[in-house]
Amino acid sequence: MPSAASVLQSLAGQIAAFAALLLLASGLHKLIRRERTQMALEQFARVPRSVAVLAVVPVAAAELFAGVWVLTPAHRAAGAALAALIWGGYLALIRRAIAEGRRDVECGCTFGAARHRLGAYQIARNALLTGAAAFVTVVTAVTAADPVGAAQVPAALALLALYGALDQTMALAPPRAGVTS
Repeated sequence: MPSAASVLQSLAGQIAAFAALLLLASGLHKLIRRERTQMALEQFARVPRSVAVLAVVPVAAAELFAGVWVLTPAHRAAGAALAALIWGGYLALIRRAIAEGRRDVECGCTFGAARHRLGAYQIARNALLTGAAAFVTVVTAVTAADPVGAAQVPAALALLALYGALDQTMALAPPRAGVTS
């Protein structure tokens, strides 16, 4: 029977694999869609235009570094801590935008073309991602981190696909009574 520590270690490894893929995909997406990222920095994060142009690469690089570090057992705790800071920062910005009544601002939080109105879903998503990264940080700090196993990669890819599907599903407008397509 596996010990509690080995179960936590295995779970942290699986979450780390998913987090790494999400961070790497997000960082690459920000570089590929530089204009969208710059717009999100300006409108969502309220970064001045002159700074937003320069901030695209460091913002993407932070996600890419965190993703690589999370994949590396020796740096997993640091990478997961950076991921928690990144996702926690996004959570704070989402909460600020909602509090200011800016629910329609483009946050740049999705891979798809569908725009999300900021709300409970984005708060819950980023709180869950922040908590997951914090979990990986703590477990990795108190137990030895194993390399991401071959079986964890397909599972992480499946989780990433589900994450993307949920994200796009949540962007759909709910049907209104009496309205037909």
